[in-house]
Amino acid sequence: MKRPLLILLLALLMVSMDRIGEPWAAPPEADRMKDPMVDDPKAAMRGGKVFRSLCWTCHGMEGHGDGPNATVLKVRPADLGSASVQRQSNGALYWKITHGRGEMASYEQVLSREDRWALAHYIRTLAQP
Repeated sequence: MKRPLLILLLALLMVSMDRIGEPWAAPPEADRMKDPMVDDPKAAMRGGKVFRSLCWTCHGMEGHGDGPNATVLKVRPADLGSASVQRQSNGALYWKITHGRGEMASYEQVLSREDRWALAHYIRTLAQP
């Protein structure tokens, strides 16, 4: 009788710790990365194409974190237009897209370096007023 209760408590603890989580911060060196697309006026357009082919399923078409796959994830995807995301440098966004964390996959082997930088530029277009 005590063992099932202990297992239940451990499972609840694991679920609650997973939801609390720590804020996802890129390492400081990510902020110092040189953005190779900073002067490319088509970067955001290119990133939008990538976003609409891969990212929308979790982040939603408007980037609010409400895509169709978001309901099955343990942690809700980030609202990419939120102030907390928009405050991050392009290097930090690029780093997160590249390395991923938890249910957010790493796209280092999936997308070219240019496409990952372009995504960072597209995320800027999702800023909420």
